[in-house]
Amino acid sequence: MRIVFILVGLICIVSIVLCIPQANAQVDVFVYTETTQWIGQAAAQAEADILIGMITGKNGIGKVVNEGAGALEEWTQNHTKKKENHIIVLFGDIPPVIYPQGNAKPEGSIAEEYLDAGNTFANTADYMFWGLQNRNAEGGLQNMMDIPGILQWDDDTPMKVTPEGKKFTPTLKDYAVDRPFHVDQLANDWELEIAFATNTGEAEGSTRCDPCILRNTKTEARLIQAYQTANQDDPKGEVLAEIILNYYIEAVGAQAVDPAKKLPTLWGDIKSRR
Repeated sequence: MRIVFILVGLICIVSIVLCIPQANAQVDVFVYTETTQWIGQAAAQAEADILIGMITGKNGIGKVVNEGAGALEEWTQNHTKKKENHIIVLFGDIPPVIYPQGNAKPEGSIAEEYLDAGNTFANTADYMFWGLQNRNAEGGLQNMMDIPGILQWDDDTPMKVTPEGKKFTPTLKDYAVDRPFHVDQLANDWELEIAFATNTGEAEGSTRCDPCILRNTKTEARLIQAYQTANQDDPKGEVLAEIILNYYIEAVGAQAVDPAKKLPTLWGDIKSRR
């Protein structure tokens, strides 16, 4: 009878585990502040410290790193794994160690391979992937997204907080952005996943957004931008943290229950009832 009970218990455990959503690995985050653009290095570090303080140790967040370009190169290569949803946070500059300057490697750079594996870049301050002193210019974003012609112009474009922005980013208020994402230029499997502020105050029908998340439906790559503004005193770190904690972690499944961790608990419960 005892053997029968154990067998029934094992069957129950397997059935329950199969019904539990598989958890993604925790999201590791690299915050890069060694070089910055449209924000001073000290100001960038202050915002980075706010971001790091808010996300470190939170559910779904793995190791948070704030180091220089040399460490970033190795970290990016080590995190180039399929759909693990890790995040690199930039403050207006992408260093040449992961994206060679002057668009010297438009295809197959360390940065692009990391992104195409289903990971994420987040950027604040200057134009995404532009690079210091125009080292990549428009080509940086165009090559990383494989969308020729996509741009991020329009100084002082009014942004209105969307209903999603009010829900997930309570710190965010209406403001003017200098380098919004051009939603109407998205192509090649890229779509607007969520907009926290747009030129209309709604995601549907908008043509510009910031903050927002763009997602590639084929690779699961994501681009997060927040406050791409010129030396403007915005709550960059706080809003980025709200995006990551209140939306991103759940969206990528990092908060799902891990069956491997649940199994011992379930088996212990069954044994205690014998």
